[in-house]
Amino acid sequence: MPDVHALILAAGGSRRLGRPKQLLRWQGRTLLERAIDDAREVLHEKVVVVLGAHAEPIRAAVDLSQVATVHNPDWQDGLASSLRSGIEALPASAAAALILLCDQPLIRAAHLVTMLDAWRNEPGRIVASQYDLSCGVPALFPAAYFDRLKTLTGDKGAKPLLIEFDSCVIKIPLAQAELDIDTRSDFERLTGQALAEE
Repeated sequence: MPDVHALILAAGGSRRLGRPKQLLRWQGRTLLERAIDDAREVLHEKVVVVLGAHAEPIRAAVDLSQVATVHNPDWQDGLASSLRSGIEALPASAAAALILLCDQPLIRAAHLVTMLDAWRNEPGRIVASQYDLSCGVPALFPAAYFDRLKTLTGDKGAKPLLIEFDSCVIKIPLAQAELDIDTRSDFERLTGQALAEE
């Protein structure tokens, strides 16, 4: 595999949920641990976790010893700032970045392998997940797009680039990416159980 690195964006403040979504537990692991485990299964040591809000409780609760971490001091500016922090932390040798969130718990390592295989066949193209009449993350960006990723602003993440370069995007159907955990009801839909009060 060429020099591909995973960027797990885990810096958000979980404002709508009211507690760190990174630390919600499902099937014995936190959501962040699940994302790390799947990324490491595919890309081994080439995993970067971007932290921001709740960094200290996350470090206390999650074993981050097998990944690189970077702190995004501007996490309140939205997802784009975490993307920028992650891209800037990559080595110059990085050929591509696989962008992941910690709040899509139905994503599995096998899905990531499918995306990597598609990119390896056409390494000049972006690979994105297609779901809910849209496309988004997980998404893989070749290094040629890194400078553009660093110019993004706001809380839409990489979506503006996926729209701008639509003709260059390989879209992989991935219904599992549709569920992301932003609210209590999202988590309760995932687990079938009420979220306990802290």
